[in-house]
Amino acid sequence: MTLLQMKYVIEIYHCGSMNKAAQNLYVSQSAISTAIRELEAELGISIFIRNNRGISLTEDGRDLLNRILPIVENAGELERYYAERESDETAKITICAQRYPFCAKAFVEFIHLVDAPFARVSFKEIEMADVINAVARQESELGVIFMNDMTTNFIHGILEKKNLDFVELVRIKPHAFFRKGHPLEKLKTITYEDLLKYPYIVFSQTNSDLHFAEEAISTSIADFNQVVYVTDRATIYNVIAHTNCFSTGSGVLPPGYGDDRLTSRRIYGAVSDMILGYIHLRGVPLTELEEMYIDILKRILAAEVV
Repeated sequence: MTLLQMKYVIEIYHCGSMNKAAQNLYVSQSAISTAIRELEAELGISIFIRNNRGISLTEDGRDLLNRILPIVENAGELERYYAERESDETAKITICAQRYPFCAKAFVEFIHLVDAPFARVSFKEIEMADVINAVARQESELGVIFMNDMTTNFIHGILEKKNLDFVELVRIKPHAFFRKGHPLEKLKTITYEDLLKYPYIVFSQTNSDLHFAEEAISTSIADFNQVVYVTDRATIYNVIAHTNCFSTGSGVLPPGYGDDRLTSRRIYGAVSDMILGYIHLRGVPLTELEEMYIDILKRILAAEVV
């Protein structure tokens, strides 16, 4: 059985006519008929039933179709991948980031600026350890992460071992996120001690080391009596909006990318700044697309960070 024969079977099924399938594939009807007869003889089955209403699949034919469809689809993807890889007109980039809405906003704006006949662009929101590993394994060209005074030595040690560079973009004062109408909203200033009275909602991590956490305050989670773990931004927004839970982060919630039910306030006191930046493979220069995304991210952060 050849890939071409599989394509013939699929096209005949879609057209309901061998003549129409031959026209669509730019081959003669005799050529496609011969190919199907040879395939039926090879497999020892009848694939199609011919009658006055046209052509339809037999039971064996339906079973064959279900088996060959994924093969032909995968072959098509493979052909497109190698064809596009050789094309200078294809825009290709994969960006990974911790679960920050401003990174998603930057990617949306990036999509609008991509000017290429063909494009394969990808954005993944994943845990910090996964961001680092994806860039190290060259599954992603860029990764956006943060560190603070408590975690910087640990994270830089990991990056050094994996031959990655960290480029700082901005230092951000940590903020608390909570629902509008939350008791914390009445306070003129919010301190770390004020937060200890309420449940702390955080992103769960596959790697339990708190150095990989995404929250602005992570290494002191043990100080909180109540901690709630979730895995995605939509859930964290909904839980905060309907409870007295709070979370911590950059305070950067661009309109349309956060949640109107939430508000944020800067945390005062002895709390380390968030050091936000991107990682990339050491010694590999940034491409035009990578620089484009970084420039957009810088602009968003410059406008939003207070």
